[in-house]
Formats: sequence, structure tokens, C-alpha cells
Amino acid sequence: MDGIDIAYRLKRLGLSQSAIARDLGVSASVVGNVIHGRISSFEVACHVAKLLGMRPSELWPQRYTFRPRGRSPRRQGEITGEAAMPTD
Repeated sequence: MDGIDIAYRLKRLGLSQSAIARDLGVSASVVGNVIHGRISSFEVACHVAKLLGMRPSELWPQRYTFRPRGRSPRRQGEITGEAAMPTD
């Protein structure tokens, strides 16, 4: 779903970006920019998603989908029982 679809669905529910902004204490431009994916604000994204009965990861999968990065070399050593060597 893109920003235009999200804005349309909000409008169909009788919700304006200005009203959402007032509820959250941010500017309407912040709400619009989050909706269209130009900036990220997890608080705004969660609020918009909740209004639409969805999760942020459903509306903005490229931004809010969990992608594990793997273990760091230090943490990997803790798992295998090896001590991590400090680098100076």
C-alpha cells in the first residue's frame, strides 16, 4: 500500500491528517511525510496504522519489518564459550 492509498483510506474514515497531527501534537506535514514514506516516526506510524486497523509493518514493510542482522563477533564468542579478544 502506498501513501496515496493510506491517505485515501484515512479520508474515507473521516480522518484528516490535521486532526491526526493535533491528536499527536505534531504538525500536519509530519503526518503527511510519514504517510508518504518521506520521513520515519514510529509513534505517528503506529497511530496511523492503529486507525486503519493494521500494523506499521503492513503499511510500510520496507521500513518497519524486523530483519535480524546476525550476531556480532563479540556476541558469537559468548555463545560458543570463547572469550572475545580485545583489540587495542
